[in-house]
Amino acid sequence: MSDQLAAEILKEHSLKQTAGRLAILLVLIKAGKPLSHKDICSVLGDHFYDPVSVYRSLDSFVEAGFVHRVEDDNRTRLFALCTCEKSSHCHPHFFCRRCGKCECLKKFDIPAISELQQDYIVEEQRYYLKGVCSCCSKSGS
Repeated sequence: MSDQLAAEILKEHSLKQTAGRLAILLVLIKAGKPLSHKDICSVLGDHFYDPVSVYRSLDSFVEAGFVHRVEDDNRTRLFALCTCEKSSHCHPHFFCRRCGKCECLKKFDIPAISELQQDYIVEEQRYYLKGVCSCCSKSGS
């Protein structure tokens, strides 16, 4: 089912269905959470996919609007499948300050801000929450 979904997403956004793009998209679909470039390459196996090609594919996914990119506190770029069809993030993210996990909070929408000064052009909006995730709070670490 995930293979078919990946192919449909690429077709819908008029992107060529290469083995590499399908594999990268499958990793993001199966993860269900934001992953770093390093995480994605690790799952794919570095000897099968060139890391630069992975970056280029991720950038094309972001530009097409079905993957979004967020930065954690260490300026590590994280990538996640996004089905809201907006150029900016449609939901906030939660960063755990203990384990570093980033989670999409898809139950919450980010409201559109429409009443800015006349000459302002919003190109992107990002919201995040930072604290301790449930796993870390239960373990007391």
